Amino acid sequence: MIAPEFAKAFDINVPGALNTQLNVKFVNTGIVHEAFWEGSCRWGSKEFLTPEAEKQRLNQMLQEFKQKLANMQIPADFNFLTPVTMYAWVEKGKPEITLPEEQLNIVREDADESDVYVVTHPPEGVWIAEAFKKPVIILQEQGWGVDMVPRIRMKGISSYQAHNWDELFIKLRLFAVKKAVAHTKLLNITNLPDKMVYGVNSGMIDLEPLNERYGMDHEYMDYQAFFGRMDELKRDKRVRKQVKKAAQELLNGAQDSNMDLEAVEDSLMFYYTSLDRLQATGSNAFTIECFELCSTLEPWKRRFTPCLNNALLKDSGIPAACEGDINALMAMMMQLYLSRKAVYMGNPNFDFETNMLNLHHSVASLKMMGLDSGKSPYSIHSFTHSKFGVTLRHDFTKDIGKYVTLGRFDPQGKSMLMTRGEITGGGGMTGYGCSQNVDIAIPNAYEFWRESQNYGHHLAMVYGDYVEAVRDLGDLMGFQVARIV
Repeated sequence: MIAPEFAKAFDINVPGALNTQLNVKFVNTGIVHEAFWEGSCRWGSKEFLTPEAEKQRLNQMLQEFKQKLANMQIPADFNFLTPVTMYAWVEKGKPEITLPEEQLNIVREDADESDVYVVTHPPEGVWIAEAFKKPVIILQEQGWGVDMVPRIRMKGISSYQAHNWDELFIKLRLFAVKKAVAHTKLLNITNLPDKMVYGVNSGMIDLEPLNERYGMDHEYMDYQAFFGRMDELKRDKRVRKQVKKAAQELLNGAQDSNMDLEAVEDSLMFYYTSLDRLQATGSNAFTIECFELCSTLEPWKRRFTPCLNNALLKDSGIPAACEGDINALMAMMMQLYLSRKAVYMGNPNFDFETNMLNLHHSVASLKMMGLDSGKSPYSIHSFTHSKFGVTLRHDFTKDIGKYVTLGRFDPQGKSMLMTRGEITGGGGMTGYGCSQNVDIAIPNAYEFWRESQNYGHHLAMVYGDYVEAVRDLGDLMGFQVARIV
């Protein structure tokens, strides 16, 4: 189970939506004939074509699948239910090939649990889709396997062909992301839930459509409630002890720092409070405004900025966007759930002549190469001249040549703008504010900027090329994808 590393030390359980299990039902499918005969679509020796021989081959295929599954490294959020065999039936002299009710009942036993079915032959896959109104993937290397897909899609049910296991896991990941989004609840810290955010004019304001469209929930919490709880936690000696220990660990792991232990504790207290409120509200995504928060003087009085909090939450698979930016958070969520990598976000600057994009914000995470990987090297630098507000600085020049994917949702949450690029440099290891930055060569800077007029400014960036995966995800979930590639 993915959980925030420091949250483990804090003894707070905030399971991210990535812990949501996708229940996969493998149904070994085929056809059994009542007796031996040869004809226009059937040939072979009698020993090969008896009903007993056909059933034996189906059973052997099922055992081979079970053995393969037992030897594979299955993603933690994929739960394969007990595999079964189901077959169509052919009687002598009758033209109609049928699916006996007792065969369908084999699959019906755990139909309520199953999220997606995997079959090996088209007709049985169609019958399963018709019976249970759930997605079906055909695992078939032969080209005829695709024949199942349009029949099922015509009925308004999702379906795909996968030629091999690698493709199967890619398709299953799409369904896992869709389910994870439906199990995501955003905690939005704001006193002005129905107002435009000063720093993100393009941001979504009405979040109800996100629930209607994707199943994503949300809850608002005002500053008074959030910081009132923060005061309670600061008075708890046990909490302060845990925060101090975590702060020392963070300092000890840094390559260098311009901050002392107490200053790091102040930022981690905000992180602790965020975890506490996420747990209390059953939420697993987070955002808080920037300009509005700053004007309350709470960061000044409490000596923190949200940067460290957002970085550490993303390291645990919890989407956390700066400045109350729901558009960026939606893109971040799709990228994070697809890739299982922490996602960077920032303000874009474009150079049309060189097709370069510079992205700057001081919210680099420790696990941008993978949530299950080790921490990347980092430095600690204060966001402010007054030496408060921890930011984790990542040396993007060490990643020159690596590919990234960039995206942002539109103000209605119906479309995602995307491009891919290659890191060419970076900076901001020192400096204050949102000085951390990365240079990215993209296919067409002007066209991407031109299209961004419909989306806004912050971009979410994930390591790797996920443009086509997001396009497929959009097809599955019902959002459009504008690709500049």
